[in-house]
Amino acid sequence: MVDKEVPLIKAKKTLQKDVILDRRGFFVIEVHEKEIRVEYYSNIYKDDRIVSGNLEKVFSGAKADALSDTIVQHVLDLRAEHYTYLGRELQKAQYALEQNKKYVQGGC
Repeated sequence: MVDKEVPLIKAKKTLQKDVILDRRGFFVIEVHEKEIRVEYYSNIYKDDRIVSGNLEKVFSGAKADALSDTIVQHVLDLRAEHYTYLGRELQKAQYALEQNKKYVQGGC
């Protein structure tokens, strides 16, 4: 039984200019012959701006769900949007791997 009206919220993509970068770090995703490789870098700052990264961890696997689960266990406290972005990109990478297509990591 519903005691109140629940709002219906229409989905919309966040514009690139409105994306807030994660202060904790970033990921580089690549598809190699038989696996997806994900590198996690912590941010390096200069004058309060991200200028580079320090490689912290490398993950590899063939399935987006396994990689996502593993990364969430080993890279804590990212922005929620960063985890969802990572999930989308890993799905694209898995598709490219399975279809033997080229994968190019997309922006935020």
